[in-house]
Amino acid sequence: MQYVSTEYKAAMKQTARNKSYMRISLGLINQEAQATAQVEEADFTYFSDTYTPLTTESVEKVYATLEQDFSRVDGSMYFLPREGSSRTLYTNGIVTEQLLGLADEASVMITFNTGDPLDIKGLTLTFGAAYPTLFRIDTDEVSQEYENSSAEFTTEDTFNNTTWMKITALQMVNGISRLRIYNIVFGIGIMIDDDKIVDSSLKSTLSPISEDLPTIDFSVTIENMDHYYNVDNEASAINYMETGQQAVGYYGYTLNDSSVEWVKGFTLWMQEWKADDTTATFGAVDVFTYMQDDYKRGVYHAEGISLYDLAIDVLTDAGKGEDEYWIDPYLKNVIVTNPLPVATHKECLQLIANAGRSILMQSRDGVIMIKSSFEPEISVSANQVAEYGSIEALLEDEATVEYAAYEQDFSRVNGAMYFMPRSANYLDVGYVSESISGADGTFEEDPVITLTMESAYTFYSLTLLFGSALPVSFVITTYNNGEQRDRFLSKAISAKTIVSYDFIDCDMITIDFTEAAPYNRIHLERVVFGEETDYELTYHELYSSPYGTKLEKVKEMRVTRTIYTNGTELKDLSTDDAVISPDSTEFEVEFSDPVHGLSVRLEEDDEEVDYGAEIAESGSYWCRVVINSPPSTEHTVNLTIQGYEYGVSTVTTAEKLHNAGTIETWENPLISTDEEAQDLLEWVGAYYKVENEYDLTYRGDPILDCNDLVYLESEYAPDLMIRLEEVGLSYNGALSGTLKARRRAEE
Repeated sequence: MQYVSTEYKAAMKQTARNKSYMRISLGLINQEAQATAQVEEADFTYFSDTYTPLTTESVEKVYATLEQDFSRVDGSMYFLPREGSSRTLYTNGIVTEQLLGLADEASVMITFNTGDPLDIKGLTLTFGAAYPTLFRIDTDEVSQEYENSSAEFTTEDTFNNTTWMKITALQMVNGISRLRIYNIVFGIGIMIDDDKIVDSSLKSTLSPISEDLPTIDFSVTIENMDHYYNVDNEASAINYMETGQQAVGYYGYTLNDSSVEWVKGFTLWMQEWKADDTTATFGAVDVFTYMQDDYKRGVYHAEGISLYDLAIDVLTDAGKGEDEYWIDPYLKNVIVTNPLPVATHKECLQLIANAGRSILMQSRDGVIMIKSSFEPEISVSANQVAEYGSIEALLEDEATVEYAAYEQDFSRVNGAMYFMPRSANYLDVGYVSESISGADGTFEEDPVITLTMESAYTFYSLTLLFGSALPVSFVITTYNNGEQRDRFLSKAISAKTIVSYDFIDCDMITIDFTEAAPYNRIHLERVVFGEETDYELTYHELYSSPYGTKLEKVKEMRVTRTIYTNGTELKDLSTDDAVISPDSTEFEVEFSDPVHGLSVRLEEDDEEVDYGAEIAESGSYWCRVVINSPPSTEHTVNLTIQGYEYGVSTVTTAEKLHNAGTIETWENPLISTDEEAQDLLEWVGAYYKVENEYDLTYRGDPILDCNDLVYLESEYAPDLMIRLEEVGLSYNGALSGTLKARRRAEE
């Protein structure tokens, strides 16, 4: 669930809603051009970097150099190390040695390492503060001059049949200056607003027990009366779209003060598009859709491997960079031995998530996430505590009381408060600050509560339960390994304040209370980690009453664990003819049963031959053979893989859930020990214990995500909490939505 302001929540809940908006950004980037481009060697400065401008990395630390009206002494620039210095240089992009104004021109030549010419729609150049006001772009077919008035230049011009591109500065804004290019994007970003959007639909699904892969599907229809997106229009952007290009969506809602609050809706990847003379339709999908290649590196780890390291290996094999995924550090503590089967990368991630009792999902920023559902041991401390305060009670699920104290508008005589005892035998009151705020509500020293986890942890809300006196403002700061990560400012504060941020990978949290009511202490009764929610779906927000389904009961839950033992009999695991030559030197072999201890033998006319065959890479179900010394002409040989087959046995662990019903059997090949099976049995069993499922149609709200917990108004069950498993959101100038949810199990 996305964190929004109190004003947004109030305006969204009112009977007559205000106007909604939508905005979509399509990144029309020529992926082949971006991947194959390289800057030709030229007369660049020694601190120039010709590689980084072709990536997504930005220039943040600029060196001060002797150029007209360029260097600043306001602390924003850095001194340049001497040439030849051993110090690592900061990224400064492409910087020409020539100073335009002293030379006729300064240019950058780019070539594309591809066999066929490229058709490039649009170009985005980031120059920085010292930008050219006049420059020329030359390609195989085009020579065009451009006027420019900003640090970033964008054009929608097309550059067809392109094998090279030359960017030449003719005039600089500062006069005598070098040409700098911080970033080059071969394409443009198209922004589609309300004036073009006809309608859109977004649907996401997620299994709370990683039973299925998560999915996100998006479709938008836009007005095309100007024929800009027609496939027959050579200048149309639709001819330059590619599968896998990024699509980012935002939803806006008008608050009661007439301002618009925007919520990021999704980051997806283009899959399909079509157009006629009146409309164009685009479709985009989640990151998992394109993870279709198989992972074959699964091996048996006799010494064990953490699910964290296993997930990284799968993601790395899938070509994902470190900024494209996040794995809960808790999975470093879950050790498995069994191999992953040959399966797609996304299916392997699903197995890992399930084995670690975790959720596999994609964030709204497009990041792959494996999020555990467990809280680590947490300790709490504070920089100041009143004598009668009990800081440890913040993490305990016990009732607390309040003592009548000399604070402004605090004490009550309705029997709800206790008299302060003369002795130190105090009842649990939770945290109470020693300091009292001044007339303006601030403190001489802010009360700060510190929560420390035994390991890095991820959770999606923090609930603060306050006493009678509410703070006015606080700041939450998260850390990992001593490094500050995120800082959240308080928005809506009530007796039960739920901070619905994504607290990602943090091992310490501080809550700094910066202001209270005048002459008051901070009174905090409890801190609750997890997925608590203050979001409620009421009858007036539903288009019809909830459609409830009573699912069939599950009588018994079973988890199968798989146990591997080393084979003792050397076997011919695979034998087949193979044609080898200087152009045919690699072969892949898959096995139906898990194997180990592999070797390769080549035979020709029933005689063993030596062509330098070896097992270059192998897994428990696959291997890759390389021929290091192939014959000069084609030879047909018999290729045999020898090795051992693992002995595989299974054991079933079961738990009775109800007296009658079906039997659910859960199989995950990573599960081998009884402890792992028991943990998974308890986790999955808790899900199947609840049989109530709901289908809802409502007014729609872009802040809801799959796996969110929300309250559903019910005539028969007060405080009915449901977990969302499917979220649909439609927009046609107004919002509407559908939800599928399961009742949350009682704890």
